[in-house]
Amino acid sequence: MMKKIVQIAFVFILFISVLTMHTFQASASTKVMWGKTELKVGQIGKVTIYTSTSLWKLENDNSLTKIRDLKKGEEYRVYSYKSNNNGLYGVGGGAFVQKDAAVKYETPSKSKLNLLIQVNGGTVDKPKETEAPLEVISVE
Repeated sequence: MMKKIVQIAFVFILFISVLTMHTFQASASTKVMWGKTELKVGQIGKVTIYTSTSLWKLENDNSLTKIRDLKKGEEYRVYSYKSNNNGLYGVGGGAFVQKDAAVKYETPSKSKLNLLIQVNGGTVDKPKETEAPLEVISVE
């Protein structure tokens, strides 16, 4: 009798392990990678840092306060664009990267956007034109 209970428990644990592993693999495969970053809904582009530059906080009077330095080679998602201060890419959390030669702005390709739509099982709203940067560099 005890042997039968141990066998049933083993089969049950094995079954639960397989289900858990399958769920983990399915959730891991739903990411759409774009370079070093994951493409997210609401993202309008990304910036790649070419030379060390600053991350800024935009104050109410449109002045900039330095948050920290960004290093060469890092990539950040861009969710908005503001035309003040010669152009600011909004990277989330109230932080901005100033538009200049030290950063490269790119928009996702149509194939990446279509893949993101498929992964999310629906449509991804396009950002308003006022949120998009004036100079858009397309890749891929």
